[in-house]
Formats: sequence, structure tokens, C-alpha cells
Amino acid sequence: MKKVDFFIVGAPKAGTTSLYHYLNEHPDIDMSSQKEPDFFSYRSLQKQNLYYGKKRIDTIDKYHSLFKRDNIKLRGEASVSYLFYEDVPQRIIKYNPNAKIIIMLRNPIERAFSHYLMDYRLGLISENFDTIIKSELKSSYNNLFYQQYILISEYALQVKRYLSAFPKKNVHFIYYEDFKENTDIIVSKVFLFLGIDDGFTPSLQKKYNIYSQPKIRIIHYLYSFFYLRRVLSIIFPKILINRIRKVFFRSDIKPELSESSRRILKRHFESDIKELSKILNKDLVKWIR
Repeated sequence: MKKVDFFIVGAPKAGTTSLYHYLNEHPDIDMSSQKEPDFFSYRSLQKQNLYYGKKRIDTIDKYHSLFKRDNIKLRGEASVSYLFYEDVPQRIIKYNPNAKIIIMLRNPIERAFSHYLMDYRLGLISENFDTIIKSELKSSYNNLFYQQYILISEYALQVKRYLSAFPKKNVHFIYYEDFKENTDIIVSKVFLFLGIDDGFTPSLQKKYNIYSQPKIRIIHYLYSFFYLRRVLSIIFPKILINRIRKVFFRSDIKPELSESSRRILKRHFESDIKELSKILNKDLVKWIR
């Protein structure tokens, strides 16, 4: 089989799910049937025993089997773990030296809090976000939470690893704020970067992986069981599950980050943001102004 041509490597909660679906609509592209195979980060994730418990792809045959379509120009995938783990760029370039990389970045403060809200909705954490970033974290799970919200938001070193491994022309950056406000323009630029017809317009009005929260406590409790969610997704058709979510979940009221936590995170991320601005030659200090 022809090798995978491009990779959306992260960051998490920066629009990767939406971009994955938009690209998959293009007639010249086949995205992996599993949105996050995590093939090139498999060993690191297994070693850490990261708490999401999702199915990961551990062999090249399984990996290639995720691509079903023939007569297409490009194959791509989106695994947000690829940005954080340091050995991934070298593993990808060893697999395909001509691979193209898409890196999506979001204000690290907003990204961290959005990641926390997702984990809270999934029932993976019950602690207050303020507690996580202010307290001394002792248990291994708490350290993983700190990694997922704070360390993953420290982009400079992660970006530098990809720019060191790949030619600059093979790395494309997308900023969440631009993606959200000018989705059509940003997606068209991705098509150009990948070298395919940029005149195609996917269904951009559809949004993916948006914030939602159970309306009542018992639903939140039941939804927190990963294997229950998996069983229900197998038993019931997707259209029915989406209808149920509309009844029992709400997206109109989103919690806000406290000002005290925002101040702490501004100080924490300041030096990393300044370094990233230099690396990318782009004013990103606006994230903390």
C-alpha cells in the first residue's frame, strides 16, 4: 500500500477534529477510518498508561487497514498525541521522508481549560481546574492531568522538534482563532499546501467536538463510564445517539476560567509564548496581553 502522505499532529482542542472531517470530504483525500490511530505514539502512550483507554493501533498492517478508498491522491490522519511526544517526528520521517505535517495551535490558556472541560464531561476528573494548577500534584494520575492541560500547552519545544525534522515547506501551521473565524479560507489554504484542488468546498457549517455538558447529574455519572459509552455506540446507530445527546446535553452555558487561574497561567506560559513567537516569526504574545 502507498504510505500515508500527511499528518495532523495537534495540538488537542485546537480544531483538529473539524479539520479531519473537512479534509475527509475532499474527493482526492482518504482520511484514516479511526480519527486518532496514535500509531507513531503508541509506545509512549502505553508506557504512560494514559487514562483515555481508547483503542490504539500497534502494527503497520492494522495502520494501513484504516485506509479504505482506492483511486485517491492522498492519505492522511489526525493524532493529537503526535505533537507532544518527542520521538514521533523522527518516527514519522523514517516512515515517510516526504510527509507533510499540519500543526494546529490555540491560545495555551484557552486550550488547557478546554481540555479540562472535556475530561470533566467524560467523568475522568472531578477536581476543580484551579486546584489542579495551583496545588502540588502527588499522584501519577494528577501528574498526567497536569501534563494534559499544562505541559501540552507549552508549544515551543514541540514545534521546534518538527521544524528540525522536516523541511519548512512541509510543515503548515494553523491558528485556532483564524480557523474558527475564517474556516473556508484556512481549509482552502490546507488544500493548496497538500497540492490538491482548493476549489472544493466541504460542509463547513457543520461543527465537530464542540463543548457540551449533561443537563442532570445522573447522566453525567452514567456518561463517565468509558466502556458503557463504547457499548452504546456499538448498539445504537449514530443518528440516534446524536438525538439523545441533543435531549440530555446542553452547549449554551460554558464554564468560565477564573481570573486567578488566568493570571497564574499567563505568568506560566509567558516565556514559552515569547520563544514560540520567535520560532514562528509571528506575534503570539497577544495570547497573554
